[in-house]
Amino acid sequence: MSSQKMSMLEFANPAMLGKMRRINKIFTNSNKCVIVPLDDSLISYSHNGLASLKEKISDIQRATPNGILCYQGTASLITDLSIPLILNITASSVNSAHTNKVLVSSVEEALKYDASAVAVHINISSKYESEMLRNIGKISTECQRNGMPLLIITYPRKESASGDDNYEELKKNDASKYTKLVSHCVRIAFELGADIIKTQYTGSAESFREVIAAAVNKPVLIAGGKFIDEQSLYEMVRGAISAGGAGVSIGRNIFNRENSKSIISEIKRIVFVQEEDS
Repeated sequence: MSSQKMSMLEFANPAMLGKMRRINKIFTNSNKCVIVPLDDSLISYSHNGLASLKEKISDIQRATPNGILCYQGTASLITDLSIPLILNITASSVNSAHTNKVLVSSVEEALKYDASAVAVHINISSKYESEMLRNIGKISTECQRNGMPLLIITYPRKESASGDDNYEELKKNDASKYTKLVSHCVRIAFELGADIIKTQYTGSAESFREVIAAAVNKPVLIAGGKFIDEQSLYEMVRGAISAGGAGVSIGRNIFNRENSKSIISEIKRIVFVQEEDS
């Protein structure tokens, strides 16, 4: 089928048209974006940077990110309606089975909030992986039917008595094996119908290119991961973008700093450097 005929068929499908319109709200002309997740109040306590939630939201809104990822409560406090909303519809808490992300909302609920996308999370290699796969398959079908973009957050994460549930030792001791694991996470997201994929940075631009390839042309965003110093944060973003990454979805490394607005501004400068140069 020719590309022209395919394009005509896509636009004849209202759900596809709706999905394209919503995705275009998140990404710039260069297909890049900077998203700020504010979902840690549910996941791991409402302290540190999210203790004064209204003030933090106001600070972040002034930096005009391309999207804010959150749950319904935080969504109700976002006053700048020009900033795209990404509703997280899966959740867990550090108080219990943190690796088990369960459905807590729906695509229908996201439509009520005028969300530009929904986010679902899966931890690959967790003992709960099968159930998360089943949930994402269900949500992916609903997204296709309703024209809702699907952001899949996919990490290599397991249950670990030692506390190394994020494979930090593997990342440090066997970078190649860790990269293959992250690449598999990304390919799973692609196969499940992700429109946008969020995953962990593998530590270098060279290794992250393998992850980008595994996404089969779907935009890949990096998570911020554990709290690190500002220069290390910026270096990580540079590496991801130079490898072909589409941007970032960084939370605690933004909202747990007093200068959140300036952090976002610097990250935007790195992510959108090609736009500035063009």
